[in-house]
Amino acid sequence: MKKVLIADDDDTIREAISYTLSVAGHKIYKAGNGAEAIEIFKLNPEIEIVILDLRMPVMDGHEACDLLKRLKPEIEIIISSAFIDEAVTKELCNCGIKHILCKPYDLTVLHEIIDNSPGTVFN
Repeated sequence: MKKVLIADDDDTIREAISYTLSVAGHKIYKAGNGAEAIEIFKLNPEIEIVILDLRMPVMDGHEACDLLKRLKPEIEIIISSAFIDEAVTKELCNCGIKHILCKPYDLTVLHEIIDNSPGTVFN
């Protein structure tokens, strides 16, 4: 079981991802924008994976990604966005993002990424 934060301003997408991952046994946290995601993460630092949309109100995914990486450099962030181009991909890869999913995508791909994530190791 992984602890996953889903940050997406689209209720339908957020709930679909939440449902499919919770059925698979993962602990889910949900946010409707980047600012909410940061607050939830600060209250729940045990979160291992963040699924992050890039275009959201209040605070976009780029800014949220930067703040999350400052708070916990090893956090795994999966970008889930309809607005991905070569420049954005390059920028995200330079920030240490390993997984970028262009909407719409098959949720089985998301499951594979999460299931193959090493998770957090506590010493």
